[in-house]
Amino acid sequence: MKKQLLTLALLAVAGTAGAQYQLPNGNFEGGYADKIKIGRNSGNQVPNNWHWFHDKTGSIAASTVSMSGMHNYVVTDGNNHYVKLVQGSMGGNGNLTTGIINAGSSSPTTDGGLKNYNWSDPTGKGDNKTKVPTNRSGQNEGTSAAGQTFSGKPDAIKFKYAAYLKDASQRIQLRAVVHGEGRYRDPEYSKDNYDDIKWGVATFNDTRTLSSSSDKVVLKEAQAEFVAGINQSSITPAAVLVSLTTNENPGVGDKGNFACFDDIEFVYYHALKSATYNGQAIANFAENTLNYDLSSQVYDEKKFDCTVKGIGAEAVKSYNESTGLLTVTVNGNNISADATSKTVYTFQFKKMDYTGVLSALSVNGKNIETFAEDSYHYTVVGDYTKDCVKATAKGADDVVATSYDPATRIYSIKVTGGSKVNNYYVKFAKTTTDYKGKMSIAMDNGWLSAATSTVGITTPVDGKADFQLLGFALGGAPIGDIFVTDVPYTEKNGVVDLYKEQTITIFGDASKDMGLIDLPVVLTGTLKDGKLTAKIDITWGEYPITVDLVPLDATSLDLSSNAVDLEGTPLADMKADMTNSNLTIFLREGTEGVDAKEKNVVVGTAASSLSLADGNDWGVTKDFTAAAVSYDRVFKTDDNYVQSFVLPFGFTVPTGTTVAELSSVNGDNLVFKPVTTTEANKPYLVVTTDKDFINKLTNVQVKATTGADLTTTVDGVSHIGSYTAQSVKDVYGYANGKFVKANTGSVKPFRTYIKVAGTQAAPMAFGVNIEGTVTGINNATTAATAKEAIYNLQGVRVSGDLKHLTKGVYIVNGQKVVVK
Repeated sequence: MKKQLLTLALLAVAGTAGAQYQLPNGNFEGGYADKIKIGRNSGNQVPNNWHWFHDKTGSIAASTVSMSGMHNYVVTDGNNHYVKLVQGSMGGNGNLTTGIINAGSSSPTTDGGLKNYNWSDPTGKGDNKTKVPTNRSGQNEGTSAAGQTFSGKPDAIKFKYAAYLKDASQRIQLRAVVHGEGRYRDPEYSKDNYDDIKWGVATFNDTRTLSSSSDKVVLKEAQAEFVAGINQSSITPAAVLVSLTTNENPGVGDKGNFACFDDIEFVYYHALKSATYNGQAIANFAENTLNYDLSSQVYDEKKFDCTVKGIGAEAVKSYNESTGLLTVTVNGNNISADATSKTVYTFQFKKMDYTGVLSALSVNGKNIETFAEDSYHYTVVGDYTKDCVKATAKGADDVVATSYDPATRIYSIKVTGGSKVNNYYVKFAKTTTDYKGKMSIAMDNGWLSAATSTVGITTPVDGKADFQLLGFALGGAPIGDIFVTDVPYTEKNGVVDLYKEQTITIFGDASKDMGLIDLPVVLTGTLKDGKLTAKIDITWGEYPITVDLVPLDATSLDLSSNAVDLEGTPLADMKADMTNSNLTIFLREGTEGVDAKEKNVVVGTAASSLSLADGNDWGVTKDFTAAAVSYDRVFKTDDNYVQSFVLPFGFTVPTGTTVAELSSVNGDNLVFKPVTTTEANKPYLVVTTDKDFINKLTNVQVKATTGADLTTTVDGVSHIGSYTAQSVKDVYGYANGKFVKANTGSVKPFRTYIKVAGTQAAPMAFGVNIEGTVTGINNATTAATAKEAIYNLQGVRVSGDLKHLTKGVYIVNGQKVVVK
């Protein structure tokens, strides 16, 4: 039947632009060249994409060809066209081909058929592939490429035909040869070997269908299957040579014989030839039966097998576990060009309740509250005991397999539902002592978060403990749990230093997705006074992660190595849950978005203001400059009232204020020398008439307290400052104008105390003298002029007042007074 011209045009384009599975103009509806002349024969017609003697190769002249009287026509029969080949005299068969006709001799059988044949070489590979010479004497093919490109692996070729042959024993022929790159000829020359390029051959022969040359042409349908070449499996189709002729043998036949052909089309099988399950043929299987009931069988893909009908066909299997339906789609080799080239078979197996997931998970009879069927990692605190975990599969036909690894303390659960497999894990974390703190996380020089977190440390065994950080997250995204095991744990002077290098896998769902496996980590930390400061450096490919943990009452938070964007991360988030109002935050140089009113925020090396809260601990690890200072301590301004202090910055002593440092020891009196400029982190005494003199300071240079020596020692007596509230013993604390000995006591931040070396005499109290002014009495100025009872050290009362007494030590109202 007639094909649509549009379809033919599309096929022709497909053949030239990409894969080619059909012949362009195989139904002769794609037009033809008219009035083709060879010698005196001028009424010939040649279909487009086909070739006849008008463009032959070979050595004989066109006039010799024309003498044979051969003709070629495209016959119009209503709306249909077909080709008619007419045989001439002198043995000249009617011949039409997709390749090129080579006419090398007027005698078709000369030299065993060496010189007359059809040939194909569309890729132009020629002898390089076939090892067949192309220019034997009389051939004169030349070396150009010619013929029809082709990509398919057809099973057959179908067509329509009719034939008139005077001799009923003669036969017409249609022959199609699919070959690889190289030059192929038909008929083959007996002395050549084409096995290296011949993929397959389909041949059709038949005797006459018309009893008379004048009979009305009635086309019959026919099909010829391809026979594989010897080396078919190693040959990639590149071309096809189709030849139509009035006789199967060259030089045989009678003038006036003719053959008609139409609707030449390659056939690509797409069916199942057989199907078996568990080694047994499926009952009542037939190629054209598409649906089968195997609902009594449980599907196992390893047990199902099938073979396809079609040289290049492919069977694609798809199993739906929810319905138990196996679908086998057999695609013909030309499926990419023809979406209908397929057959779909279905096999109904037993419908299984497969899910491959858990519906519930419990430990020691208690459901895990965070359980979800698509979450696979869970951490519980405690020790594993046999049968303490209960895992319930969601599907009735799911299979659950479990195991426990005591080395990792991980209980593994594998749920298998057909092809659906999921693995769940329960980690039995050890019981720990927990330390809450602010966790700062930096990744690839970017700041991610500063969340309040809890870290656990197990009770040390044999000098080792485990470090556990549960619920680790990056930028708010849950990652998993971090376990660093067998960390050396040795306490010295009340301090435990932690250090461990280890390769870990973060325990959590994100580990596999993000590749958080086999991560080198370095843990460093200090445990002191029940508080933990720790740091974890994680190497994750090209993205280093740094995790810092400081106690919630920490005095500083160093984020200067992180690219903090304050517009997206308010300082309030950093300060959240921190309990020390003296907290100082360090940010990198160039950080934008810091409000000028923010106190204790250091950008680079500068802060707009430093605010000190009396009574709260203080401490920083870096130097910086503060443009302004506020200190909420109320300094008393009573006459000659002495107070102590230690501050992280120095300043010029203002008028109306006396600041003195320990300079000498005179018996049981401590002599302090006034200074005009103070130093950071050094203890002093002060007498002032201005309670706000600290708050008037500007541009102070704040010094780091880490490693700072807060001590001034003279003659075995040490004046010591403190930035932390702490308990002390066997020291002297300042009270009521003197340093009084205390077996036990406490010291407030920013205050000082006196401590005596072991060989130094330790009186019950030390009097204080600032430049000769006695401070061991309530009012030194008044005492100096009072006319009260005065005794020398021998207990003898002396007359006069202190102003006029000679130098020495006297007793006034039970207190020692030094007169210089």
